[in-house]
Amino acid sequence: MAVDHHGFAYRDMLISLDKLISPQELSAMKFYCKDAGIGEKNMKGIQTSLDLWGKLEERKLLARDDFRFLKKLLSTCTDNRRDVIDVVEQFESSPLHSNVANQNGSIAGQEDLRKEIGFLMDNLGRDWKFFMRALGVTEAKLEMCIDSHPRNVKEQIHMAFSECSSGLKKTNILKALKDVSRNDLHHKISNGMY
Repeated sequence: MAVDHHGFAYRDMLISLDKLISPQELSAMKFYCKDAGIGEKNMKGIQTSLDLWGKLEERKLLARDDFRFLKKLLSTCTDNRRDVIDVVEQFESSPLHSNVANQNGSIAGQEDLRKEIGFLMDNLGRDWKFFMRALGVTEAKLEMCIDSHPRNVKEQIHMAFSECSSGLKKTNILKALKDVSRNDLHHKISNGMY
């Protein structure tokens, strides 16, 4: 069974948001959502922002490829806190999301690299920083990825890919793998064995 890395990344993003939302902000969000079709009984059952995200998904106000309502909700109810808004914008700019955003799986002029990125997230291991440097990700951005997800290497790799997403091509990935002597991964990606 194939692992849906985009689905995990989407859920990781929602969990990250949940950790940033204060009880007062959650109260404001619940008030804001009164006209979103969430009944009073359901509203009382919402104890965390994760509960609220679930109710918004049920009502089709939040989806993996549609953050319009969420962004409006967050900007209104958190007084436009940059740290909160940045979580959503960072996910939107990541290659896993941006490649899914278009129905055919790719953006005009950009390759669909979801499978390659998912494979690398599972297989790079401790070599991931060398690989990202070979892709051109700066040391400062690598440190930001590590600080944002201190004990989650897969999430660090995902975040680092989002830092180099514009113009990323399969040939860049293959060259970077060769540069860091990960010929095993290079062979598998170049031959479609992943």
